[in-house]
Amino acid sequence: MSASPIDPSGPSQVFAGTFGLGSRVYHVGFVVPDLEEGIATMTEVLGVPFTEPIDLAGLQLMTPEGPRDEVLRLAYTTRPANVELIGTVSGTLWDFDDAHRGHHLGVWSDDVQAEAARLTALGMPALWWGVGTEGRWMFSYHLTPYGMYIELVDTIARAFYPQWFAAADPSLAPPEG
Repeated sequence: MSASPIDPSGPSQVFAGTFGLGSRVYHVGFVVPDLEEGIATMTEVLGVPFTEPIDLAGLQLMTPEGPRDEVLRLAYTTRPANVELIGTVSGTLWDFDDAHRGHHLGVWSDDVQAEAARLTALGMPALWWGVGTEGRWMFSYHLTPYGMYIELVDTIARAFYPQWFAAADPSLAPPEG
């Protein structure tokens, strides 16, 4: 039996959830017409805290037609299985009126650009992707024939989430000492 790629005692444990420690799927995302209202409603419905919303900054959003100047605003539940809510961005893949109502599955990737090429070869083209300041692909969204997208997310982002989640849900903070 091979060892799990995720240390169950490490910061990635917040993503173990119902998919299991070895799973690369870590969240399900939905676009909502009003992010703050969506957070308030879903906090009440799910009984789970959400992070403070953030704007994704420092990324150039790309499409096959070229770069786009858009701002993505999002928040996550702090407990697995993680739910991501994204504020609507009219005229984009993140438009609440988009036909992909289930929106996406978030999947970790060690090399988003290489995996994006693999998914494209499988008939799931990249529609949007975010490129960091060093030219590294941080995420990409791929069209599937199943009424949802696949979002590849660079595993480098794993280090960010535990602190963000603990800020919204102090019971997740590591014990002192």
